[in-house]
Amino acid sequence: MISCQPVRWSIRFLAVATAALALMATAPPASAQTWPSRSITILVGYSAGGQADALARNIGKLLGETYKISVVIENKTGANGMIAAQAAARAEPDGYTILLVTDAMLTIDPHLASSNRFDLAKAMEPVVNVAWSPMLLAAANNVPANSIAELVAIGRQKPQELSFGNPGSSTPHRLAGEMLQKAGGFTMLNVPYKGTSASVNDLLGGQIPLVFGAPTLLEPLATAGKIKLLGVTSEQRFPLLPNVPAISETFPGYKIISYIGFMLPKQTPAAVIAALNKDVNAILATDTMRSWLDKQGMIAVGGTPDDFVRQYEADYKSRGELVRALGITGE
Repeated sequence: MISCQPVRWSIRFLAVATAALALMATAPPASAQTWPSRSITILVGYSAGGQADALARNIGKLLGETYKISVVIENKTGANGMIAAQAAARAEPDGYTILLVTDAMLTIDPHLASSNRFDLAKAMEPVVNVAWSPMLLAAANNVPANSIAELVAIGRQKPQELSFGNPGSSTPHRLAGEMLQKAGGFTMLNVPYKGTSASVNDLLGGQIPLVFGAPTLLEPLATAGKIKLLGVTSEQRFPLLPNVPAISETFPGYKIISYIGFMLPKQTPAAVIAALNKDVNAILATDTMRSWLDKQGMIAVGGTPDDFVRQYEADYKSRGELVRALGITGE
C-alpha cells in the first residue's frame, strides 16, 4: 500500500505557503512606526567636497543620530546630477533611498535636450526644501563700475566690452546673467567655465570683467579688496551680507536663488515622507545647524512638502521659458 502521508504534508505546506504569500501581499506599507529600521542611503549627484555633498553629509550625520542607524552618502556624479536622480527614481519607494536635489536639477535640466526629458519632479516625491543661497555678481577691480546702474550704463554704451563667467551654460549662474541683460536692456557675452573657481581666477587676473558665483567664494575676496561686489541675486538683501545691494533694488522683480532639498521615490508611504520632513525640520531649527549653514553662505528653509513644490514649480515655469528663448540645450 502506498502511504498518503507525504501527499498530506505537501498539501499542508502548500496551504501554509499560500497563506503566507497572501499575508505578505496585504501587509501594510512602511509607516513612521516601522521606519527606519536599517541603514539609509542619500544619493548625491555631485562630487565629494562640494557644498551639496557637505550639506548631505551634515544632515545625514544628524539623521543617523536621531534614528540610531547609519546614513550612507553615495556620490553618483554625472549629467548635472541626473545620474543620481534616475537611480533614485528606480529605487524601492520605502524611504531608504533619499535623493539630494538642487534647483537646477528640478527647474533647468528637465528643459534641456541632453536630459532626455527626464522630469525629476514627476518621478519623485518632495520632502523638504533644506536651504537656499543667492549668487553674487562680482566685478574685477579694473571695471569702471561700482553699482548695477553704472554697469548697465557701460553695457549700453559699449556692448562689446562686457562678459560674465559662470560654471556652465545651463546653470542658474548663466540664467542670472541673461536675466540681468534682459532687465537692463544691454548685452554681455556668456563665458562658461568648468566650475566657478576657474572663472574666479580669471576675474582676479582681470581676464574677465564679471562673474556670478557663491557668496562663500566671492565675499572673502571682496573683503580682501581683490574684487568688488555689485549685487546679490536674492529678492531682498542677503541677511549674511546686508551691505551688498540686491539687484532687484535697481530692477524690481529680479530674483534667482539656488536651493537644495530632499526627495523620495514616487509611492513612498505618506507617513514616511511626513516623518522625514518633521525630523529634517527639527534639525534645521537648531542653532548648531543654522550656524553651520551661515558658514556655507546658506539660509535654512524647512517647511512642508507643498512649500517646496510651490518654490520649484514657479521656477520651473520661468526658467523653462528662458531656457527655450535662449536655445540652451545642455553642456
